[in-house]
Amino acid sequence: MKGPFPILFLFIAHLAFFASCTLPTQPDRAQRISEILENISPPRFAERTISALDYGVQADSSFDSQPAINEAIKMLSDSGGGTLLFPKGNYHCKGPILLDNDIHLHFEDGTTLSFSQDPADYLPLQLVRWEGIECYNYSPYIYAMHKKNIAITGQVIFDAQAAGGLANWRILQNPDKDLLRLYGKEQKPLEKRIFGEGHHLRMSFIQLMHCENILIEDIEITNVPFWVIHPTYCNNLTIRNVHIDSYSINNDGIDVDSSEDVLIENCTFRAGDDAVVIKSGRDQDGWRVNKPSRNIVIRNCFASEVLHGLAFGSEMSAGLEHIYVDNFHMKYVQQYAIQFKSNPDRGGYIRNVSIDGIFIDDAQTAIFFTNDYHSYSGGNAPSVFSDITISNVVCNQAREMAIDIKGLSHKPIQSIELKNIMVKREGEKSTIRHVMLSQFSNITIDQHAANFEP
Repeated sequence: MKGPFPILFLFIAHLAFFASCTLPTQPDRAQRISEILENISPPRFAERTISALDYGVQADSSFDSQPAINEAIKMLSDSGGGTLLFPKGNYHCKGPILLDNDIHLHFEDGTTLSFSQDPADYLPLQLVRWEGIECYNYSPYIYAMHKKNIAITGQVIFDAQAAGGLANWRILQNPDKDLLRLYGKEQKPLEKRIFGEGHHLRMSFIQLMHCENILIEDIEITNVPFWVIHPTYCNNLTIRNVHIDSYSINNDGIDVDSSEDVLIENCTFRAGDDAVVIKSGRDQDGWRVNKPSRNIVIRNCFASEVLHGLAFGSEMSAGLEHIYVDNFHMKYVQQYAIQFKSNPDRGGYIRNVSIDGIFIDDAQTAIFFTNDYHSYSGGNAPSVFSDITISNVVCNQAREMAIDIKGLSHKPIQSIELKNIMVKREGEKSTIRHVMLSQFSNITIDQHAANFEP
């Protein structure tokens, strides 16, 4: 199992660039991060540990341990909670693991847990949010609803085994995706938004709904069909030292969805889509639920190969705010390293975001903003982007543009600040349009100072 990338991402060769800049003091930023972290603490559990092997679970990859795991979880939760220990071995589940209150799943080093690819194993249906819209669908692989005090820890590899199976539903899902979006637009009653059998909406791997006091630490997840870790309507969440290696299309690493008081640190990503993305619902259904994502700290992470690195949106209709990113290293980014995305259907806002200390080896575009993202369906609700700061960025190569910012003529992007940015090579000339009340300072592209007139 791969460990987390070292914390010191910005190497000595780049420190000389930062040292030459006039770095601002940021007492308000540091204080705000400290205030967020004070509200985040790992869950605590009863001092009770039971072995999964004592409850019918078998360390045998040909044996279905799912019923016994879920029975042990329920028994332990009903008796006050504690730790369900999985000794080293290879386990298999034909169906989802259903978490409960006061449960700590801990896996000894060298453990693997694989999952089946028969969709019938993921019944009954569960309430989920799928690309920003609520519905009933096949259960995620690991699921909880309205639970608190949950932890999943240990040097385990979770293998969803989706390649050639459920991951292939991507090419079949468009009719169901369009139907779900229609349900959201028309505000069809939730109990009538039924998918599952006969449909092809892929499942997230871990989706926790309306949960609190959560720790996910040290685990590795591979080969999933859709989004990997998807906390939805959660608060007090720590994701630490997690390695994600899943490169099918739409394999976002971590999707923070309408959640608050979140810490993501020391994680590594090889993902088929965004490494880390912040969301809060899509269009009318996002407005109905009206839960923003806020108070989020992301630090000391590494992405070896991703479609995009850090992303904000595009499902962000309830708003994103108070998000702080420090020290994120990206090796190869197929498209956008830092991406803010919405369109005139979304409404909502992205504000009070501060990103500091980013190293990008190779990306199509280093910094990208758009308020005209794809899938626009004719709405009249442009989003507000404001009070966003990106500082201390080094990019070795932007194959296309170093910076590409596209606001709308009738709704400019405003109050953004880019400072201390160095892009060593750029394929095309950077573009900034429909931006107002913004500042750009100490930006070097192709060894020349860049002057932007927002």
